[in-house]
Amino acid sequence: MITNTVYDIFTVFGTFERVSGLLEKTEHGFKYKNSQIELISHVDRHSSGVNIRKDKIVNISNEPVNINTLLSKFTLNGGEYEVYTEYSEWINESMGEWQPLVNGIYGANEDIRANVGTNPFVALYNTQNSKGLAFHILAESTFEYRVKKQFVDSDHKSVTIELGISSDNFNYTLEAGKELNLPTILYYEFTNRIDLDAHKLHRYINATQPSKSLPVIYNSWMSNFDLMSYSMLVDQVEKAKEIGCEYFVVDAGWFGQPTKWWNVVGDWQESTKYSLKGDMDDLASKVRHNGMKFGLWFEIERASLDSKSYKKHPDYYIVEGEHAFVNFAKDEAVDYIFDILQKNIDKYGIEFIKFDFNARLSFDSTQASFIEYFKGYRKFIERVRRQNPGIHLENCASGGGRMALCNVWGFDSFWMSDNHGVYAQLDIFKNTLKRMPSRMLEKWITIRSIEEFSPVYPVGKECEKLLVSADNAWIHTEQVNFNFLKSFMVGGPIGVSCDLTKLSKSTLKLLKKEIEKFKEEREFWKNSECHILTDTKSLLVLQYCDKEFEKIKLYSYTKHSNQNTIIAYPVCKKGYTYVINGKKVSGAEILKNGIELKADGIYNADTVEMKRA
Repeated sequence: MITNTVYDIFTVFGTFERVSGLLEKTEHGFKYKNSQIELISHVDRHSSGVNIRKDKIVNISNEPVNINTLLSKFTLNGGEYEVYTEYSEWINESMGEWQPLVNGIYGANEDIRANVGTNPFVALYNTQNSKGLAFHILAESTFEYRVKKQFVDSDHKSVTIELGISSDNFNYTLEAGKELNLPTILYYEFTNRIDLDAHKLHRYINATQPSKSLPVIYNSWMSNFDLMSYSMLVDQVEKAKEIGCEYFVVDAGWFGQPTKWWNVVGDWQESTKYSLKGDMDDLASKVRHNGMKFGLWFEIERASLDSKSYKKHPDYYIVEGEHAFVNFAKDEAVDYIFDILQKNIDKYGIEFIKFDFNARLSFDSTQASFIEYFKGYRKFIERVRRQNPGIHLENCASGGGRMALCNVWGFDSFWMSDNHGVYAQLDIFKNTLKRMPSRMLEKWITIRSIEEFSPVYPVGKECEKLLVSADNAWIHTEQVNFNFLKSFMVGGPIGVSCDLTKLSKSTLKLLKKEIEKFKEEREFWKNSECHILTDTKSLLVLQYCDKEFEKIKLYSYTKHSNQNTIIAYPVCKKGYTYVINGKKVSGAEILKNGIELKADGIYNADTVEMKRA
């Protein structure tokens, strides 16, 4: 990378002296100073290969300055580049594509949720030398990135990557003597175009933000949505215990009227006339009596304009459209909503919270790109954790709208998508692996047994089918075989959300067996790294391994078959000897000849395990 002038590593504009000139090198980066501001860039390198860049701007003058653009910048030599970006929308998270860099590529997220629309991730690949760079923006604000070819004159051709706080409607006042941190940027080199060497990121996150738990969760939503009753949920509690669930979470609809609960979002008071009819404390006791921990759904950042909370303290909220949002930039607003939440935690003995967020907040009237909002939100989450050590916090925002690295610090797992289709989830999971370790991503099982399905060939053969929801609401369904389902249920927390009383005894038994196996190997999954070995229209092959490559699990997922087997080439240690299906094979031989996996059938799966001898 080119790092000669301040223009090579920063893009900064505002009501201060023009930023231009040479950089001063420091022990871990660079700095620049003019008469009003100082820019500091600090870079650390982790053993995983991930570089951590932390930049800041300091007002060294005696007067306030206004900042209109503030971006970290990387300048590369010219070449022929392709750019990988991802887009997320409801039930279609982490849709990624490569595109040639012809002129420039721009991405921005103006939503308070971290990755609604543009994901905070971009990668460049130089087709001339087969090397690339991946960039992750840990933005606690709205953000943007710009990738463009720079042509100054015939002697100066380069490619620049600018990342940081969104410049749209940005006019931030930095008081004299104060400093402002830019979003942390993680970046690293890659040579594998399939997965962008994402195992480096997985290793870094596993080392710096270790997993506290990978639970097995039951969530009530896909059982009967918001039409819940005490007796119905008690039936689910008993079955959830039977298959080995560790948390039982009651989703939306436990407050207000069953068809109008969204009109009282923000009050967070249990309905005494509808839903559980005031019996939620008894349900929570029943959950604990059955050896599970109790959890509850909150959309803590939003309130209805008809809610008592908003009407009592309208000054605590930001109104946009038909919704009110807690103004986390105000300490008194944070205190107010925290008190409401904590009273519920204490009353019901809550040990799991599903934090959802289902509305768009995209305009900051203070012109600060929600920087102060994010600071207050971080303090709020830290306060929840401090007062409730051991609580599991699940991050959901209309599905995977906050499934981003900037939220790993405060949350234990992510609700990956409201799309509960197994095949859709697998695609979302595979793409999200490029910017998130697998142990953060919940896989959701929403199934229904159909016994004695007929006609089946040959006539008279007994057959049981498993249907899974193929959307967010059981409007569409699709069939899955259990072999595929059990191979899907790996890598991160397992979630079950369906009417368990509608599952056959054989299906419940199979689920229980796979959950037991998952628990036995939980320590492996908590620390695993993932490589995408194959990703085509017909086939996906994933490799999970520990960082020493002593234990490796290979999974092949066949979408449609045009072959019987595939030869996959795992990443392993050349000098090791591995045991595969009872036979010893050298790492050198595996690297040379690969491993054979089944690739037959339609939506089928196969797995092979390698252990160091």
